[in-house]
Amino acid sequence: MHPADSRNTAIKPQRFRPPAHLSALPRWQLTGVPLAVLAALLLWGLAAWYVFTARAVTLLVVPANATLTVHAGLAPHLGSHWLLRPGGRRVVVSAPGYISYDDHIVVDSAAMQTHTVTLSRLPGDLRIALTPAIPAVVLIDNAAHGAAPGLIRGIAAGTRQIEIRAPRYRPHTTTLEIEGKGIEQRLAVVLEPAWAAFTVSSAPAGATISVDNRELGMTPFEHELLEGRRLLQITHPGYKPWQQTLKVVAGTPVKLGTVVLSKADGHLRIESTPPAASVTLDDAFVGQTPLEIAAAPERAHHVRVLAEGYEAAERDITLAAAATEQLAFALTPELAPIEFITEPAAAELLIDGAAHGTATQTVSLPTRAHEIVIRAHGYATYTTTVTPRKGAEKRYRIRLKTTAEAAAEASDPDAPAATNTAAGAAAQGAANGTANGPAATLITTFAGQQLALFIGGRAVLGSSRSDSARRPDEVEREVTLQRPFYLGVKEVTNDEFRRFLAVHVSPPFRTLSLNDDQQPVTEVDWRMTALYCNWLSRRDGLPLFYQIKYGEVLGVNPDATGYRLPTEAEWEWAARVPPASPATRFAWGDHYPPQGRSDNFADMAAAKLINGTLRNYNDGFAVAAPVGSFSANLRGLYDMGGNVAEWVHDYYEATPASTPSTDPLGPPGGSRHVIKGASWAQSSETELRLAYRDSGESGRNDVGFRLARYAQ
Repeated sequence: MHPADSRNTAIKPQRFRPPAHLSALPRWQLTGVPLAVLAALLLWGLAAWYVFTARAVTLLVVPANATLTVHAGLAPHLGSHWLLRPGGRRVVVSAPGYISYDDHIVVDSAAMQTHTVTLSRLPGDLRIALTPAIPAVVLIDNAAHGAAPGLIRGIAAGTRQIEIRAPRYRPHTTTLEIEGKGIEQRLAVVLEPAWAAFTVSSAPAGATISVDNRELGMTPFEHELLEGRRLLQITHPGYKPWQQTLKVVAGTPVKLGTVVLSKADGHLRIESTPPAASVTLDDAFVGQTPLEIAAAPERAHHVRVLAEGYEAAERDITLAAAATEQLAFALTPELAPIEFITEPAAAELLIDGAAHGTATQTVSLPTRAHEIVIRAHGYATYTTTVTPRKGAEKRYRIRLKTTAEAAAEASDPDAPAATNTAAGAAAQGAANGTANGPAATLITTFAGQQLALFIGGRAVLGSSRSDSARRPDEVEREVTLQRPFYLGVKEVTNDEFRRFLAVHVSPPFRTLSLNDDQQPVTEVDWRMTALYCNWLSRRDGLPLFYQIKYGEVLGVNPDATGYRLPTEAEWEWAARVPPASPATRFAWGDHYPPQGRSDNFADMAAAKLINGTLRNYNDGFAVAAPVGSFSANLRGLYDMGGNVAEWVHDYYEATPASTPSTDPLGPPGGSRHVIKGASWAQSSETELRLAYRDSGESGRNDVGFRLARYAQ
């Protein structure tokens, strides 16, 4: 073909056709290869495929002498090195003394990998011997695991805590390595006694011995007491129970010797006419009639019974051991004269609701509070409360206002006299629990205290420079109490405070208790009184007056109506300004010393306890009395002049501002707070004046508090 004629022409391949004489032969004979060779080639191919797809796996076993079997169709290995294809492979590992392993391992796609199988040891046994050989409980790792002495089977191999407990012996604890593999190990334990020898005798003998309230025998007594704190009690008929807490140390003998028992107290049952009279035993207040009290036997005791308006009754008595005596007192009224001079002279006099003729007369009345009503046709009725005092002359000059004068005065609410009279009447009505218009309200707190509502008014606080007992910090200053407020009728008691702080104890003074439920709470600092006020506000659902964080008072919310301490102005106004009468220097009047039983001060009953007591004055209480034990003042408030002095809200300032103020809360800050009122520990003319100002930071055994709150 000529080159010029060449074309891209596809050449069709020609199919090979064998000659006819060969096409009839078998196909395997066509290649001319023997069958053995083909089989070898096939095996070689399979081996190559296995090697190419398998992974190098190292199988390690613990312990090293364990037997390892891999269940796989093809699993070539050399020592611990295996050639395995990926996937789950059953492995069986076993060794003497171990728990066999029969499970699957997963061979992954990694070219080289290691798998470790660690066999667990079979449990072991422990044979325990005890000295002494007494029954005991065995705990292994804090779980009960049999008894000793003897063999404990099936203990898991490893480090175990073994504890042996036997009655009256100390627990024995040890750490032991349990070998397991079915091996039996041995442990010998010497138990230590948990008791000490105890001996005691008593005078008289034959007393009953009890330990931890379990009766054990009679004296003389020998026994063994288990270690620890043990309450020992010794009792004998006719004698006081004796008890002591013992600290028993194992192995250290306790020898108490002879305990001399005291004869049992006698008991006094005391009744009086009238009832509810105060009783002192050997000059210490013990309660009000009717009551039963215990007293030391075979010694003389002095019993004194006092009631307001009655002469004190006294008796000496000696009690036999465990005997009960009954004393009955019929008290004789204590009378004192009061002279009334009235205008008009023909006005009618009513005393405690009973008519007593014309008002201008002198009457002898029991020395307690009496309601006096003087009335006449065409005049406004005059009502007041008087308390006669033995040895003190009292004279009242009273001019009744005509109905026209009373109406004119009532129409002018800014008139000072009308304001003071209205406030006093409201307070007196509230204190007596009677209605006297919207302001006459008596409220009761969650803890049971009663607070009376006061409308307030204007007053002058402090003392004049002419007062011979005046102190420099008693600056005269005018205040106006504009916001109606409530004031506690009585001081807060131990019982009422313990509803807030159950563990509080008012410590005794010398040997005399200040911790009775109805005695005023003492030894509380100002901060604690604020915490109590906020607690009580929460219980009564009132907004909190004090802002307290982390137990510290940071400020106040002056608009809040929650409970608080009275301000100094409120306290002195309530104590010093009786309704429609001039202010007085003292709670009982203007002259020192006090007469009768005005209140609880440092008196003859306390002469053996403190220095500087009032002569010829005995209120019947050596220390704090139950709140309300004396007559209320003319505002219906108790113990404003004595019993315990009282914290008030204000910070103390040595020189108070003399400018007039309205509803003052005192200085914004300071290190101490004002304390108002005298106490059972005070007697001087200076301290007993209502203008007297004290201050402090910490609690005292003669300082308590009463509650207050704004009405709106």
